[in-house]
Amino acid sequence: MTVTETEIREEKYYALELEDIYQKLQSDPKRGLTKEQAERKLLEDGPNEIPKVSKGFIKIYLAPLFNWLIVIYLIGALILFLASIFGEEGNLTFIILTLGIVGINCMIAIFQQFRATKKLKALRELSAPTTTVIREGQKIDIPTKNVVVGDVLVLSQGDKIPADGRIIKSANLELNEASLTGESEPVKKQEVGTALKEKEVSIGDRKNMIFYGTYITTGNGTAITTSTGPNTEIGKISQGLEEAGTSEIPIRKKMNNFGKWLGLAVFAFWFIILIIIWTASDFQNLEIVKSLNSAMDIMPINIPLLTTIVLLTGVLAMARHGVIIRNLASVDSLGRVSVVCSDKTGTLTKNQMSVEYVWVDGQTFRVSGRGYDPEGDIFLMEDPKNVVIVSHINDYSQLKQLLISGFLNNNSALVKNEITVDGRIIFNWNVIGSPTEGALMVLYQKGMGDYILEDYKHVREYPFDSTVKRMSKVYRKDSIFYSFTKGASEILIPLCTKILTREGIKEFTVEYKNKVEHNVNRFAEQGYRILSLCYKEMQQMPPNSENEREICESEMIYIGFVTILDPPREGVRDSVEQCHKAGVDVIMITGDSPTTAKAIAKQISIISNDDDAVIEGNEIKNIKTFYDFNKIKVFARVSPQHKQEIIEKYQEEGRVVAMTGDGVNDALALNMADAGIAMGIQGTDVAKEASDMVISDDSFNSIVKGIHQGRGIFAKIRVVVFFYICINLFEGIVQFLLAVIFNLPYFLDPEFYWQWIFLSLTLHSLPGLVLTFDIISKDVMDERPRDSEEILSKNTILLMLCFGGLLALSMIITYFIVITGFYPLFPENHNFGSFNDGYLYSWETKELTSGVNLHSAKALTMLMVTLFFCESFLIFQIRRPNKNLIKSFKEDSSKTMYIVIGLLFGLFLALMYVPGVQVFLALGGINFMFMYLTALDWLVCFLISLICIVSFEIIKYIGRKKGLVF
Repeated sequence: MTVTETEIREEKYYALELEDIYQKLQSDPKRGLTKEQAERKLLEDGPNEIPKVSKGFIKIYLAPLFNWLIVIYLIGALILFLASIFGEEGNLTFIILTLGIVGINCMIAIFQQFRATKKLKALRELSAPTTTVIREGQKIDIPTKNVVVGDVLVLSQGDKIPADGRIIKSANLELNEASLTGESEPVKKQEVGTALKEKEVSIGDRKNMIFYGTYITTGNGTAITTSTGPNTEIGKISQGLEEAGTSEIPIRKKMNNFGKWLGLAVFAFWFIILIIIWTASDFQNLEIVKSLNSAMDIMPINIPLLTTIVLLTGVLAMARHGVIIRNLASVDSLGRVSVVCSDKTGTLTKNQMSVEYVWVDGQTFRVSGRGYDPEGDIFLMEDPKNVVIVSHINDYSQLKQLLISGFLNNNSALVKNEITVDGRIIFNWNVIGSPTEGALMVLYQKGMGDYILEDYKHVREYPFDSTVKRMSKVYRKDSIFYSFTKGASEILIPLCTKILTREGIKEFTVEYKNKVEHNVNRFAEQGYRILSLCYKEMQQMPPNSENEREICESEMIYIGFVTILDPPREGVRDSVEQCHKAGVDVIMITGDSPTTAKAIAKQISIISNDDDAVIEGNEIKNIKTFYDFNKIKVFARVSPQHKQEIIEKYQEEGRVVAMTGDGVNDALALNMADAGIAMGIQGTDVAKEASDMVISDDSFNSIVKGIHQGRGIFAKIRVVVFFYICINLFEGIVQFLLAVIFNLPYFLDPEFYWQWIFLSLTLHSLPGLVLTFDIISKDVMDERPRDSEEILSKNTILLMLCFGGLLALSMIITYFIVITGFYPLFPENHNFGSFNDGYLYSWETKELTSGVNLHSAKALTMLMVTLFFCESFLIFQIRRPNKNLIKSFKEDSSKTMYIVIGLLFGLFLALMYVPGVQVFLALGGINFMFMYLTALDWLVCFLISLICIVSFEIIKYIGRKKGLVF
């Protein structure tokens, strides 16, 4: 019987002797598991994967669609369906068509959600797909998900740890555990995995253990797997997040609440009017179907569906900009963000150490290029006005010696990777090993290219130790031994007795040392990390003894120092300034020192004046007022708990917060933020699962693009809501008055039903798609952030009521001047000479229009034309509510909107004027009943429409003059 994961979950493997672990897990340190053992354990314990938070098909695809409005509408449709089947009232075709429109929108929404979900699956963590293990005495590569408890892992520099394990043996093994502990410095592990006897040891102090999701920066070794998948340290945090869940999104909650009360109000209104009509008719006339049809027309059923489609379309648009949305409605949250709390390392900066300056006695050199890309040059800065490019390294002996020292005393390697993000190939230079050593390797290639130092033969290495703060390597060239050392300046300067100058090697006098220390401090104050380099020539190696390292690292020759900085990403400064222009505060959060953080913050405009403050994380609790808190632009020495405190503080102020993170320690903060943003390349699975969105290229610039897209989507949702409430509510009110209250001819009458369907399929559908797929305004980043209440702000509601009133007025004027005969019926409307058989209402086609009053037919046709004019222009007017109509045409036009509106009118004109079209359709049972209108009829409709169009522009103009924002 094997020991299962469940049985060993709570075991403290760091405190057990290795022999006890081998026995408990039934494994051998040299031969590993047998094939049969591994297969049985995999079957019992499951794959070595972090469990994904699965929401299920219904929650992912269907839940977003079932808004209160839709539910109430479906109930109404069910009543009409039953009335049609059992009471022989109503029009079954009409019911099926209207439900079909809802169904098509639902299918579009589900399809878009499927595409968005697929995007995330394509972006699962970029980790090595295989792991090297020892099974049956042989090293083999297996899929990482097939690693089981008891497997002996073969560890190499640059590997990602595939599971939690206990070290068997190692050599110079150091791990980057930042994703788990938040500590950026690599952790030195035991060479022999001896047991730790303390009862409780924190994760960071378990020097004999390795952990899933961390990385090997240097060294190699073997380890025995003790936990896999959900039982690893990362897995336990992931389970906690799964239990925590996520909160409801403000815009969806608000829209659902709005839909509920609107729907209930419409049904209550319908019921009251129904009772009034029934009572007024001496309880003889109960117009259930007609009045319910009219009431349902008032409900803007397209709003929740088109809102979902807008959000999903935003998901795909953001994906093209490298922003992968995991939580559909967080698109809205990103659009309303007023504070972006961003990690410095890897997001604002490249997370690639870069040498920017080199100092040797009497000379300062500037190094161009950023990150690990070896493209760049070295410039002599003796005269800042006349810099000299270093084209022949042999002309600069001190610089050459420094480059050689940095290259030879180095365990890193440069690797060029190709990452495909949404079809784009990004060339990504990475370092295997220490980032600092990687920076020296890049510096060497910039100065000396691919020059190979074949004469130097490696002899010995004295690894970096935090107690001595230096590292040395010894090489032999011909008969001379060279010891190259690098480390902290305050440690190396006292160990040097000579200095390399342009005139040769000189005594390292106190005066020289003071000069070096002055320059070191000058650069350190600018936020640079300083690394000094020196060397020593020896005729023979010291004998193996306790003080051999001391001999090699004493009485050395000082060469100079390099200044190292994790440089800002290209374009970050512009992106930060764009955020400031948009009213979004950008806050830097880092584990670095305040000095380093402040230097970077100044370079990228996060700090722009003397009032901008920098504090350490442990000082947050001392900030009492929002005024003082908002002055802080940089939080340094930050722990995961500090991140949560920062978010809480901003949210208490009522601000919408975006938080970036990549490590396991960031997961809870990402979960708390209104928009949690995880990194796609450096981010862990746990961080991605806790986040609302993933940045595929880890760049702050992509976050700003996401905010731009989010704001555009928020604006689209606002105009979709505006448009459909206006047309549904006020058209519905007019319809209710005319058809139900006064029992006048209208689109609801059986003979004109197809006009209502035409209206629904054209004017109530296509313009909405124009708004849904509209381009994003260029000025959207010039607006101030909007809070969750502003989807239907007071100003927006007032503007909506103004247009609705003007629309209703235009409809009533058109209807009554025609149906009363005030505006006459012309012979040209129904007499077409030799074409009488091609148009409705002529004497030759009277069978198709029998019983229809000509004035009623003309009134409804002209009413349809008036609606086409008013509502088509509303599309152009409301898509940019804070601009006048002409300016929005000039600055924010798209061909799509002209094409759609053109097709809309083209279809209407074809039905009305192409001979035989309406007659042919009528003979097939689809009778639109549109009357032929003269040019004068169209002119009258257009002039009446101008009451609505021009008055609405005047109202917008008055609002702009008063400083109102819609």
